[in-house]
Amino acid sequence: MPLSNKCFAKSKFFSKPSSMCMRVIFILITAILFLLNVNAQNVGIGTATPNAKAVLDITSTDKGVLFPRLTTAQRNAISNPPDGLHIFNTDERCLNYYDANNSAWNCYCSDCRTVTIRITTSTCKLDFYNSYAKNNPASSYVIRIESGVTISGCAPGDTALSFSNMLNNANITILNYGTIAGAGGNGGMAAIESGCQASQLPFPLPGNGGGHAVSSKTGVQITINNYGIVSGGGGGGGGSSKGTSSGQGGGGGGGAGIIAGTGGTGGGFYQAGSTGPPFNLPTCTVVITAQPGGAGQVTNGGPGGAGFNGGPAGGNGGARGQAGQNGPTGAAGGAAGKAIAGGNGNVLNNISGGQSFGGVD
Repeated sequence: MPLSNKCFAKSKFFSKPSSMCMRVIFILITAILFLLNVNAQNVGIGTATPNAKAVLDITSTDKGVLFPRLTTAQRNAISNPPDGLHIFNTDERCLNYYDANNSAWNCYCSDCRTVTIRITTSTCKLDFYNSYAKNNPASSYVIRIESGVTISGCAPGDTALSFSNMLNNANITILNYGTIAGAGGNGGMAAIESGCQASQLPFPLPGNGGGHAVSSKTGVQITINNYGIVSGGGGGGGGSSKGTSSGQGGGGGGGAGIIAGTGGTGGGFYQAGSTGPPFNLPTCTVVITAQPGGAGQVTNGGPGGAGFNGGPAGGNGGARGQAGQNGPTGAAGGAAGKAIAGGNGNVLNNISGGQSFGGVD
């Protein structure tokens, strides 16, 4: 008798399976689902016995695996790529994979590889080439500055992190979770009036420029994804001359920075005198009468020093990333330090509360 006649009992409206056939069908479905589940754990292409440790085992003696072929622009247009995503880059002629921890594409070829550098210790005046790139040559770098790490200048006017000595063109991506801060510039000295000294300083000095947070050069492009602070130093204030008064001008204030600028010396005059008996030799000494500029602070510039006997005050030092003020009737304030200086096409993205101070070239 046909299976349909054995397993289905006739009714007025339809055929329904017998209880025995229901059990047989259930066993068959269970077996099929079990086999499908086993096969899902280890898939073989070109082999009936995939390796037990491999999710996918591809076996062939005359064929390869073809990855999606994308240009660099097409690759970069992929939105939120997952960690480990692979493509073949037709521009680089190399396999690329995505490193989600550092938000960067990397490759398997030595001439296009990306080197990742983690900076976990605070330092000052860091030359990236001599400290890292010299022994780790690559076409691109990802630099991760961890939270709590500070890279600053060592002395007033210093740049914090420099790429100016890189030998070859390179793309630099900085993931900054710490602080990169150029040092503040020193304030300018006020004028010392003419007098008995042959080498006189009858004019005030300008303030010094603030240090850059990051310096680069042509061919080295910087992208900073900033979750922390990137800050150029403040310029020093200009020193003042006596102006139209009979007094002396004050010194310029120091620029802002973790390493801040010092205030410039206040104005004064040259005074003639003598050594006294027994030789009574002539002397010429400087007498400082006006106030020096105040030292810069971490975020704010120092105040210009007060003048003496009606003389003008010195220029204030600049806050971080700002130029120093000119000394009234005196010298110019120092230029502001930049967040990224040198080269062109650099990019700074403030993310999740990141703060930056100063311009970007």
